[in-house]
Amino acid sequence: MKQIIKDYNEYYQTAWSLESVERYNGDINNRLARKKAEFKEFGKQIDLVIVVERLLTGFDAPTVQTLFVDRNLSYANLIQAFSRTNRTYPEKTKGGLIVTFRKPYTMEYNVQEATKVYSDESAESTLIYPTYEDSKKRFKKAHKELENITANIETINEHTPMETRVEFVKAFQELNNSYDALVTYNEYNDDIEYSTTLKDQVLTIEESVGVYNTVKGSLMDDEDSGEPEADFSDIEFHGGDNLAKIYDIDATYIDKLLETYSANNKNIRDDIEKALQKLEKAEIVKDVYRAILNAIDNKEVDEEEDIFIVKRAFFTEEKNNAIDDFANTWFVAKDALHLSAIQYVIGMDPIPNISDILNSRDFDKYKAANPDAKALKYGPEMKRQWRIALDQVIIPLDDELR
Repeated sequence: MKQIIKDYNEYYQTAWSLESVERYNGDINNRLARKKAEFKEFGKQIDLVIVVERLLTGFDAPTVQTLFVDRNLSYANLIQAFSRTNRTYPEKTKGGLIVTFRKPYTMEYNVQEATKVYSDESAESTLIYPTYEDSKKRFKKAHKELENITANIETINEHTPMETRVEFVKAFQELNNSYDALVTYNEYNDDIEYSTTLKDQVLTIEESVGVYNTVKGSLMDDEDSGEPEADFSDIEFHGGDNLAKIYDIDATYIDKLLETYSANNKNIRDDIEKALQKLEKAEIVKDVYRAILNAIDNKEVDEEEDIFIVKRAFFTEEKNNAIDDFANTWFVAKDALHLSAIQYVIGMDPIPNISDILNSRDFDKYKAANPDAKALKYGPEMKRQWRIALDQVIIPLDDELR
């Protein structure tokens, strides 16, 4: 133990000893939990801890998701050990994963026996995850049931008969919940990449979520009226459904990743990059996000600073730089360009404030910088290039500020 603490001190530049072993244990907990700002920094964290009869109580690390077990456990010891990973953590973990190295069938039996003792009967069947194939069958069945409901109805909305609305909401929630379970398996990543059928089934959730929200809202109104005409008992009305949060990779999703990013965190950086690719963001937008991550890595951004303020500052600066560059290239007024950019919407014709931009141009200076320039072509070409800049640079950057 003395040598372990010595190695620990050398690596993390600490000064623990056997006399301060409780504080040493607390330091391990803090580095594993990563809740304090000082331990969010890459290199000051602990990813894996190997223990024997330790960290059983007073252990609070919500980000810990996986427990590797190399011994046979039962009853109280099993529940206590498994509880190390039972903390949910918004946007990161919804449950714990247990990897057993000894007698998996015995361990499964022990889990079932322990849960009979320490939980109510209704919880027993949900504590052990089914296999991926079983989860996939559940998802396919749920998709088929939703298809059957919608196949014979032209549209479903708040005016559809209540019985049909109830069936639709129940079916959608089951599809949503079964998908939520499916994506926790590694096998899903391979399937979604190569299976067109699975992609189409997942797309059903994305395409139906708007209708679902409308129909569910109408049922909530009916429920509150005190005179329900159908059985609402199986419907999750308040907070139960994680609506499409993991299906739609959008700016909000990227914001959440940014919020959890710590210096040199390769996993989250890869997730952000994948999200940017999936969204087909303009290259200049991707570059700004990368610049934000680089600034965090290089300690140019205070870890305590609001990441959304940081994001706004970076994108605003890039947008202003783009306008300044255009003004300097074409020798037109910056304020006229800014006024145009504020009002512009893609496809708008004429371009807002284009007359003021044209009136502000200085062909003599442009000619000095571009000796081959022709006066008659200068205005039309500048106007064309400004539209391109608006569509491909200014608007994409501005969209990230909304």
